[in-house]
Order: sequence, then C-alpha cells, then structure tokens
Amino acid sequence: MTKPHKPAGWIGAQVPDGALFDLSQWPLVLARFPELDEENRVTRVLEGLDAILDQQKPYAVIWQVASHDHDDEPHEGEVISNKWIKRRRNDLNKYCRGYTYIVPNSSFRNELEDHLAVVRERLFQFPMEIADHKEQAIEITKRMLEQAKPTAP
Repeated sequence: MTKPHKPAGWIGAQVPDGALFDLSQWPLVLARFPELDEENRVTRVLEGLDAILDQQKPYAVIWQVASHDHDDEPHEGEVISNKWIKRRRNDLNKYCRGYTYIVPNSSFRNELEDHLAVVRERLFQFPMEIADHKEQAIEITKRMLEQAKPTAP
C-alpha cells in the first residue's frame, strides 16, 4: 500500500492515502490502521473513508490492526473519530457490507471482540469479524460482499 489506486468508475478526485488504503480489489478494500507515531493518522484514515463513502457504492474493508490497542488511542483522536462517526454513520450503514480485522494476537483478539460487541450493538448494522491472517480475511470479506443486500439506486 504505497501508491494510490483509482479503480475504474471512481467518482471524484479524492482517493484514499495509498499508504493506508489499497483499492486494487475494489469493492474489497485493504486498509491498515496507522501507528501512533504516524503523522495526521486519524485524519488520513477518515479522509480515506470519506472518499470511499462518497462513491455511494457497496464496499467492505479488511483492516490490518496497528500494534497498539484501542485504549492507547490519544483522546483528541477519539474525539475527532466520534464526531466523524456521528456525521457519517448513516452512510456507513448504507454502503459498508462489513469490516474484517486481521488480528494474529489472541489476547488482543479477545479485547477487540469485546470492543466490537459494543460497537455492533450501538453504532453499526454491518458485520464485523476477526481473522487470523490475510487469506482468511479475504475469504470472509468476499462472503460479506456476496451476501449483502443490494442498495436501492
């Protein structure tokens, strides 16, 4: 994930940051959460998701998690993310067909599963699953895309 890829039929000039998002298998998106020391990390993720949502087409994301856990996120990043979610939640629920998180660490996996249980209940209507490795994540995410209900035009 280094060079931004603009899939055929992409609407608009904004393309997600190629260091974080790989659109080469669109509508399956490969993405990674940036590490805490990466510059403008939250803004880069949210702007990338904005560009994806602005396509107004179904998609699903495989997320490669960062090395830190959710509790280590700086407060200001959480505030920005929460405001973004409030603004874009309806679009997320309309177009996103699922998130799959690649989590090879079993202790972090359990922590993430607890966090996702809350998020699933309160915010999102799409599936969120955890995979051990990329190949498993691709299989899960392709199934999410295939099983999803089509959106109305």
